[in-house]
Amino acid sequence: MKNTHSLIEVTPQSHDLILEMVYATGSNFTGKPVYKKPLCLMHEEAARRLQNAIEVLQPMGLKLKIWDAFRPLEAQQALFNHKPDPEYVSHPQTGLNPHCRGIAIDLTLVDPFGHTLEMGTEFDDFRPLAHHGNDQVSELAQKNRLILAGAMNVAGFTPMPSEWWHYQLPDAWQYPILKESDIGSGII
Repeated sequence: MKNTHSLIEVTPQSHDLILEMVYATGSNFTGKPVYKKPLCLMHEEAARRLQNAIEVLQPMGLKLKIWDAFRPLEAQQALFNHKPDPEYVSHPQTGLNPHCRGIAIDLTLVDPFGHTLEMGTEFDDFRPLAHHGNDQVSELAQKNRLILAGAMNVAGFTPMPSEWWHYQLPDAWQYPILKESDIGSGII
């Protein structure tokens, strides 16, 4: 099992990206803040690979916008209570819970002016339209999803089939599930 104290903070200064940590606001599918602080924490290996994805996108003039990364188990429980569907929200007790391991990230692409690219659905859209490979979204959205998928794949992330925005490191079981008390971040 990997080191439990390997979470680092990812910031626009450390990784040249945009942060919009939606679960620290009421602009998420629960309608209320889940986190007290808009911290973007990731396992150091995931943060290193994220930097690789950033470098792949730079020649295209594209940046990443992050909506969520590490999620304490308590926050996972709160999200599952609101949307108890393991196809979209991992079950806190029986699911893989990659966000709770610090190895998953929810993100999208933005252009050089900071505008979010068309992806066919909004973030946390729990319909088949949000699934990777869905051909019912526009050709532009399909293209943009493929660009994101390509950059994340080259960097060593794998997708979650039901969410175009979700990527995680493979072999999640190697990383421990963390609670708020394990890291003392004050995130929730």
